[in-house]
Amino acid sequence: MGKSNEVKETEYEKELAKVYGEEWAYYQKSIVPFENQVIDEAKQANDASVYDDIAENTNLGYKKSFSDASNNALSSMEANGINPNSGKFKNVVSDMADNEASVTSDAKSRSQVAGQERYTGKMSNVMAMGQGQSQEATATLSDIASSSQQKAFNDANNSRLQSDSILGAAGAVAGAAGSYYNNLPADTGLADMDNVITGTPNNDPNNWTV
Repeated sequence: MGKSNEVKETEYEKELAKVYGEEWAYYQKSIVPFENQVIDEAKQANDASVYDDIAENTNLGYKKSFSDASNNALSSMEANGINPNSGKFKNVVSDMADNEASVTSDAKSRSQVAGQERYTGKMSNVMAMGQGQSQEATATLSDIASSSQQKAFNDANNSRLQSDSILGAAGAVAGAAGSYYNNLPADTGLADMDNVITGTPNNDPNNWTV
């Protein structure tokens, strides 16, 4: 009678198989759903709608910040007596608008790059998780939005300060001119005193020189 080639499991091997089976069941029940969630979040992070939202939020932030800065600049120009129809007034408004368009476009690009880095970080975490490695913290959409808002405020404030600098110089010139004319002698010897300029280099409101 021939011998059987079957190799019987030892008690140790049976116990080891039982432990592995329990660990596999735990992994399938508790770990796999979490892994799938991380993978789904990583995929969603690269969806076009996410980048559209990032760009829209950045744009809104810049519009709000520059709107406030522009209003302050307009108030400063009015306080300095700058004619809204003058070239200086229009140049300041135009410069701020150009600056807003430039920095907003740059900020959109930067924020979307941050969104791409967020996606890359999530995918790296998926790979690390599969290899049993620790995961690295990745930026959230709130982090990206907060950073964008802060940059919008800084850029708008810098643009306003540039305008204030120009207006400050204009105000100093206007102030010096006003001081000179206000200190003219009462009797100038002019036949027509209505033509004496007091306070503004040009009394014609449609032809201001400031």
